[in-house]
Amino acid sequence: MKNKWILLLIAVFAASALMMKAGSYQGRQLNAKAAREGQQVPMFHLATLDDKIISAQDYRGRAVILNFWATWCASCVAEMPSFQRFYEANKSNQSLAVITVLYKDGTDEALKFMKKNKYDLPVFIDDKSANARAFGLTGVPETFFIDKSGVLFKKVLGPIEWESPAIKDLINELISKG
Repeated sequence: MKNKWILLLIAVFAASALMMKAGSYQGRQLNAKAAREGQQVPMFHLATLDDKIISAQDYRGRAVILNFWATWCASCVAEMPSFQRFYEANKSNQSLAVITVLYKDGTDEALKFMKKNKYDLPVFIDDKSANARAFGLTGVPETFFIDKSGVLFKKVLGPIEWESPAIKDLINELISKG
């Protein structure tokens, strides 16, 4: 009787492992068109907080930092002071555009958060997360560094220390590309 239970447990474990492997393969297939470094990024359309629509075309000829975030995300909130300082230092740079995209979060919450902390980073809305899906977003914060021709230069998962020498070098390289 004991051997039957052991065999049953082994069979369940093996079946579970096969299903997980099949599921992860399926996930990779679903993200086959996600933004990839060295390739053209998906065409994005985002709404401003006052309901104006912007698109990727509006930023051709400029390097773009596209950052997905949320007020409920502790890492996003921790990243914001550094990101705000970076934005302040670079907002007059005509070669660079900073776009923050609110992910699965309320506009009112975001506005309160921005006002309370005196942040003036541009915040955009991704209606129904269509752009997050197109970019293959895996979580927040997640940042896409897009060159002047619309090609993904670098993708960073997780929070960034925006004032670090490595990020400054990355931005300089991004701006100098094509």
